[in-house]
Amino acid sequence: MSDSNKLNSNEQTKHEKAKVMVVDDNVDLLKLMSIRLRPFNFELKTVTSAEEALSTLAVWPADLVITDLQMEGMSGMELFQQLQRDNPMLPVIILTAHGTIPEAVEATESGVASYLTKPFDSDVLVEKIRVALHNSGFTEEQTKSTPALVYDKTWRNKIASKSSVMRTLLSHIEKIAPSDALVLLEGEPGVGKNSVARALHLRSARAHNGFAHLSCSAFRSKTLTAELFGVEEDLSRGVDHREGLIEETQGGTILLSDFTEASPQFFADILHCLVRKKASPINSTSEYPVDVRIIATTSSTDGYGQDDGELAQLGNKVDLTRLTVPALRDRIEDIPLVVNDWLNKNTSENEAQFSAAAMQLLMSTEWPGNISHLLNVVQQCVKLSTTKIISDTLVASRLDSPILKVLPLTNAHREFERDYLTKVLKVTRGNVTQASQLAKRNRTEFHRLLKKHRIDAKEYRNNK
Repeated sequence: MSDSNKLNSNEQTKHEKAKVMVVDDNVDLLKLMSIRLRPFNFELKTVTSAEEALSTLAVWPADLVITDLQMEGMSGMELFQQLQRDNPMLPVIILTAHGTIPEAVEATESGVASYLTKPFDSDVLVEKIRVALHNSGFTEEQTKSTPALVYDKTWRNKIASKSSVMRTLLSHIEKIAPSDALVLLEGEPGVGKNSVARALHLRSARAHNGFAHLSCSAFRSKTLTAELFGVEEDLSRGVDHREGLIEETQGGTILLSDFTEASPQFFADILHCLVRKKASPINSTSEYPVDVRIIATTSSTDGYGQDDGELAQLGNKVDLTRLTVPALRDRIEDIPLVVNDWLNKNTSENEAQFSAAAMQLLMSTEWPGNISHLLNVVQQCVKLSTTKIISDTLVASRLDSPILKVLPLTNAHREFERDYLTKVLKVTRGNVTQASQLAKRNRTEFHRLLKKHRIDAKEYRNNK
C-alpha cells in the first residue's frame, strides 16, 4: 500500500500546503525525500547546507525544517540553535546516522521536535512531521470528543507580515486562542497591539460573538468601572440603568487597552470578576455570570514585578499569558506589506504606489512611532503626490526621523569585528588567552585581529 493511501483523507489534508524545508548535503537523499513527501502535498524546499537554509528562510518562511545532523560547515545542531534564536516556535526534525543517536537524543532535550535515524520509514517520517506541525500550532486538530472550534479562517490575513518575529507571535496566538486565558499584549506605542488583539479574537471560538474595546487611559477610574460592569438604576439619585460591556459582550472578547493606566481598585475588580466569573453593576448587590475573554495591552515592555504589583497579582490568581508585539525596526521586511496593505484598503485600484527607491527609503528609516508613524507618512505622501508613482523625494520631505545608516558590507564587517573584540576583552578584563578561547580562535590569530583594529588589550585589564 502506498504511503498516501495509509493515511485517511482527514490525516492527509489537515497539514496540506505546510511549507517544509529539508536540509542535507547529500543530493541523492534530498531527491529521495522529495519523492517520499510528494504524495502529501507539502510545499517542499530542499537545500544542501545549513548556510543556504538560513539565507532561504529569510525569504521563504518554513513551517517546519528537517535537517541532517552531520554536514560540512554548519552542523544540523548549529542550524537548530540559530533557528531557535530567530524563531523559537519553528519545529525542527533532525536526521541522524546510528552512530550519532546520543547527539540526536541530546538535541531533543534541547528542544528539537524529534529525530529520525537513517534509513527511515516514510510513514514514521510523515507522522513525525504531522505531530511537529500540530504541536507548533500549524493547525488545531479536533478530536471526535471535542467540539470543533468555529473561527474566522482568514484571521492571519488581518496582520500584514512575513517576518520571523511576527510568525512566532502568530504561532503563539494560534496556540493560546482556543483557551480563555487573559492575554497581555506588550509593546511600544504604534506597533499594532489592537490589531493583534482583534486577530486573536478572530482565531478564537468567540469569533462570531462581540468584540468590544475600552481604553483605560480615556476614563477616570469610576467611569471606567461603570463602562465595564454597568450601573444599576437609582431613581432617587437620577441614575438610569446601563449595561456594562461585560453584559453586552457575553460570549465575546473585551480589549482593555493601556491596561496599566488603570487604578489599583480597577485591577482588584477585574481580578474578582475573573476568579469568580461573576460581576455586579455599580449600586447593586445582584450578580450576573461573566462569559468574556479579556485581552489587555500595555506600552510597558519592562515586564511586571514590584513596580507592577497589580499585574503580578493577576498573574498569580488567573491564567495570564504575556506576549510582546515586536517593534517595526525588528520586522523591516514587513514594511512593504504593511504599506501595500494600507494602499489596497484605502485607495482605488492603481491610484497610488511607491517607487522602488521610495520603498527602499521607507525600509531604511527609523520609525519611533512604529506602524502608526509609518502609515501617517504614507497617508501624507498619497495626499500630496501629483502622480500615481510616489517618489523618494516626496517621502524624504515627509520624514521627521533619521534614516538608518546602511554601511557597505566590508565596513559593516569591520565594525562588527571591532565591536565583538572589544566586548570579549571587556568580559575577560583584557586577558587575551581567555578572550581567544571565548572567540574560539588561537592566541596568535587573536593578537593579529587586535593589531588589525589597533586595540590594546592592556586598556581593558582594569575594566570594572
